[in-house]
Amino acid sequence: MSNRTNDQVSRNLPLVCAIVAVTTLGIGQLGAQPMPEGNQTPLFLTATNGDSNYLAVINSRTKQVSYVATGGKGGASGNAGGIAVDGDLAAVVNFGSSNVAIFNRKGNTMHLLRMITTASQPLSVAFGRGHLVVLGLTTAESFPMFGRMVSSSSDGMAHLLKGDGSAAQIVIYDGGAVFSEKSGAVGLLTFGIPGLTGTSLPLTIPAAPNNDTPFGMVARGANVYITIAHSNLEALVRDGKIVSMAAGVTPYKDQSGAFLHAPCWNTLSGQFLFSADSPAKQIARYLVSDSNIFFDNPSVAKLSGSPTDLDAKGQLLGVIDGGDGMTSNASLFDIDSEGELTLRFAVKVPGPINGAAIIQ
Repeated sequence: MSNRTNDQVSRNLPLVCAIVAVTTLGIGQLGAQPMPEGNQTPLFLTATNGDSNYLAVINSRTKQVSYVATGGKGGASGNAGGIAVDGDLAAVVNFGSSNVAIFNRKGNTMHLLRMITTASQPLSVAFGRGHLVVLGLTTAESFPMFGRMVSSSSDGMAHLLKGDGSAAQIVIYDGGAVFSEKSGAVGLLTFGIPGLTGTSLPLTIPAAPNNDTPFGMVARGANVYITIAHSNLEALVRDGKIVSMAAGVTPYKDQSGAFLHAPCWNTLSGQFLFSADSPAKQIARYLVSDSNIFFDNPSVAKLSGSPTDLDAKGQLLGVIDGGDGMTSNASLFDIDSEGELTLRFAVKVPGPINGAAIIQ
């Protein structure tokens, strides 16, 4: 197992898409504050990501925030998918503790069910194909689900293509699982019997200069939409190859080479793909189909900090950003039929928060 932290790796790469504050607040004083029982209002989840990690549970109707201990340490950065949901279950990475916390929803709050130990420090999680998959710094693992229970023992593991600590995100699609490594690799994994096989196959990405920093991903059916962030590209992957690409806002660098724009992390709502443009502190919109991707709108929402993850469920989009470096922002937007975003509300959350997921 690599003993390098993800922050150390991030300092070695000129990453602009994942500006996460490294200052942590004393969140230990935030005990679990139960939320009132009521209708199954969507909840927006993020993690405080400090030495004592807490799951922040944000009620999309009342704006009320409660904090539930994850039982581990945070510290992840430069990644997306730090929280994943499946029905009433949520998985949350504890990077500093090399484990994943499994929660279930009870009314308008979340309850810790169990902890799952991982082979390397976890960064990204995803549910699908009867499994929870976990992307760590050097490994990808699958944990089988039995009904609504996630096993604490893995049934498959694969080493990453580079394994240099630059792992970013993992998602599950119809053909298996796919992960990104920011230093320049996208890996394809298949499910055998029972779980992930031990071989990572490289996805052929474009030649330089269009191969700079694979980052965020979202999958639907057989389609995977991947950002090649520092090349200003969104790519559609189908059947193990890139079938369409779209450039984002141009110019995306200034005369000195500093980044002005970069599509970073992705989420889908119908035919709309929303991507976090971290350098410009905004959300861009693309139009997608099974065979094409098109750049549509450079700024459907402005943010006060650099966005680091986002998720959409139904007509609701949630996004987190780094705020002022000490207190982060969690914002919820309503999505209309034209893909326009209207801010519902934003709340402050202490710490360099990580992960974004909506649970219904």
